[in-house]
Amino acid sequence: MTPVKRFLRTILWLAAALLTIVFTTSVSLSAPDSVQPQWAVNLPASACPANPADTNCHYASPVLYDLTGDGYPEIIVATNAGHVVAVRRNGVVLWSRDTAPFFNMAPGTQKIHSSPAVGDIDGDGFPDIVVGVGSIHDHVPTQGGIIALDNQGNVKPGWPKRTFDHNGNGYTDSIFGTVALGDLTKDGRLEIIAGGFDKRIYAWRFDGSLLPGFPVDSFHRQRFPDWGFTGKLADSIWGAPALADINGDGYLEIIIGTDEGNFDARWGGDAGGWTCPYSLPAGWAQGYCGGALYVVNRFGQHLPGFPKYILEIIQSTPIVADITGDGFPEIFVGTGNYYYNASPDRPTHGFRVFGWDRFGNDLPGWAGGKVIGGTVPGSPAMGDITGDGIPEIVVGAFEDKRIYAWRLNGQPVSGFPMTPRDWGGHTSAMFAVGSSVVLADYTGNGRMEIFINQGWGTTIVNGQGQQLTSASHGHDGKPFFNHGSLLVNVPAIGDLNGNGRLQLVTQSSQLKVWALPNSSNNADWPMFKRDAERTSAVRSARLVANPHSFVIMHQQGQAGSASAFLNLRNSGELPLDWTLNLGGASGIAASKTSGSLNARQTDIITITIQNANRPKGHHEIGTITLNSSSNDPISMPILLVVGDISHIHLPTITR
Repeated sequence: MTPVKRFLRTILWLAAALLTIVFTTSVSLSAPDSVQPQWAVNLPASACPANPADTNCHYASPVLYDLTGDGYPEIIVATNAGHVVAVRRNGVVLWSRDTAPFFNMAPGTQKIHSSPAVGDIDGDGFPDIVVGVGSIHDHVPTQGGIIALDNQGNVKPGWPKRTFDHNGNGYTDSIFGTVALGDLTKDGRLEIIAGGFDKRIYAWRFDGSLLPGFPVDSFHRQRFPDWGFTGKLADSIWGAPALADINGDGYLEIIIGTDEGNFDARWGGDAGGWTCPYSLPAGWAQGYCGGALYVVNRFGQHLPGFPKYILEIIQSTPIVADITGDGFPEIFVGTGNYYYNASPDRPTHGFRVFGWDRFGNDLPGWAGGKVIGGTVPGSPAMGDITGDGIPEIVVGAFEDKRIYAWRLNGQPVSGFPMTPRDWGGHTSAMFAVGSSVVLADYTGNGRMEIFINQGWGTTIVNGQGQQLTSASHGHDGKPFFNHGSLLVNVPAIGDLNGNGRLQLVTQSSQLKVWALPNSSNNADWPMFKRDAERTSAVRSARLVANPHSFVIMHQQGQAGSASAFLNLRNSGELPLDWTLNLGGASGIAASKTSGSLNARQTDIITITIQNANRPKGHHEIGTITLNSSSNDPISMPILLVVGDISHIHLPTITR
């Protein structure tokens, strides 16, 4: 077991124990405006290490997905007792699967702290559930690895897969970070990508076989070829992967934070100027520190500019989005808190959120990272909290318990940072590894609100940094969502009933669903890692034009102009700019020749043919071209038909 793993286990224990003590004293207070859940379901649970009398230490976060094909999503959860459970939208349990026997363990003895991911991994038309297993505590013996289930809860052929027993205790090491599902090879099937405590980055096919090049070699293998860095990194992995086409080759890449640091010059070879500017923990290898963001392709090869080494470990799950419109996603990621806690110097290099391009360079406005009041082991989220059609970056800090929000150019959003408080007035947000905010339209005003589990309930904050839920047991006239037990994971939000309104899903040893009656059905970041496949990726802007060609009718002998309408729509989730080039057509005018479209926004352009008094017949006017920052040019030919329009009839249908 690495010192990183041991120390973070202790931190998680202490945090859970402290929160349990704090909130046990407040649960009995009156709650006049507590929102009541629509239903609750008891889940299989086991005792927490910090308090054997408590079972509410579930780090896995729920995922929403239609498993049955009835058009309504089910809720899929994983528990600290090693169970994966699927629940219908009305609270009826669809199935519950104990994963322990499939790892040759006694029933009920497996642990799951990784969140389940859902997608059709084998291309058979039915969704599958994939989740990492294993305890985060050394004294709890579990067999770590990955298991894949079908939509009825049966174990898929070729699964489970175990990791390596790196620490030599007789048990394969755990996978804490949530897997990501994506078609790396473009064969119509989804690969399963994960990082483990055994220092390995994996990519499995649907049948459990590894892709060639995986597990990934450490970048240090080039410098230290005899150190055993083939197929493994230099340190453990708590972070979860994101998936996106970083280099524009048409294939997804893997982006994942790791605990792997860098070695200074005393170790030999080319250190690239790397130094450790703080005292290292007792017993630590001198001259080795920091963490790394790895970006590798489907062959396990490192992309240029990566790994990106920083002076703190990276437990944060990165998010990826093409915010510049150049076709290449950018990366936003937090840090971790090992060296801040373990070094006697208490270095604050992890008090940052980074924005990098596809080569690991700082984005404009993000030079050196955004300095904040604590480490950021949680994941950022992206969504439009200001209502301007352009998404913002939202994240929480572990130490100062504040929420931060920035515009894409790095400018802070007015009203942030702010301190969210739970319904008892406590500043108890975890913002730990695997914990983050979700974003959804709670008020129905078209803007995303921020949801964060803290203490025994869920806090909601608007895009101006104002808390919408109570911080005084409802005595301030605001509603609050009291789950009734400790929440240390991420909520999920979705329209479970298909009524155009969202519902809030929270999970500890009970699963609860809450109606959000004033909401719309829009959620920019509805669950941990954003989507059911857990890709942590925002879909790029995409310009859709209708029609793709014009046939414009005009009455013979009539002077003046003829016109038609061009409908533009941004079907993506980021803004785009567009221009209309009329150079390929003669006698053409447009009501607008350039503009911008925010996510899901539309615009209508009038196309006019001037001097339309032309002879009878078909006239090829030419081609106009629509250019945008999101996709290839769209060429649209224009044909003018001059004739007796009064004799053109629609077909008649008779009985």
